[in-house]
Amino acid sequence: MQKLLAFLEAALRRLAELAIVALALLTLTDVLGRYIFKFPVHGSVELTELLMVVVIFTGILLATRTRAHVAVDLLAMHLPPRLLWLQQLFSDAAATGISLLLGLVSWEQARSAAEFHDQTTILGIPLAPMVFFMSILLFANSLLHLGQFVTTLGKGRGHA
Repeated sequence: MQKLLAFLEAALRRLAELAIVALALLTLTDVLGRYIFKFPVHGSVELTELLMVVVIFTGILLATRTRAHVAVDLLAMHLPPRLLWLQQLFSDAAATGISLLLGLVSWEQARSAAEFHDQTTILGIPLAPMVFFMSILLFANSLLHLGQFVTTLGKGRGHA
């Protein structure tokens, strides 16, 4: 199971890296084309948006995996261990619920996009696969948060 998770994490990292490189090359090509050759990349805005979806949603999952989200602890540094544990437990539970809710809502949006054959305006790229991708990663994110909730719950037994 650990090998599978390590493989999936590595695959997500490579996907994010490829999307960032593609974004950089697309932007470079579009800027050079627009200002030097007077010929911009057709549909570059749509391609940029789709690549940003890949970067953002893979990034969310990778940040959750390592608990690398930005956090501001103004009050937490003065809390006793028991309250810190409760705060982390609540945070993990809330993040699980929110990710699950967003996954469900985006799944419905993906179904709707598939049903109505929604596509990008200029290039005509179908939107449903991208929205399904977003939804699947949000569901995976909720599973990661659930695992973190269980881990936090287990650590708190010493505080009870």
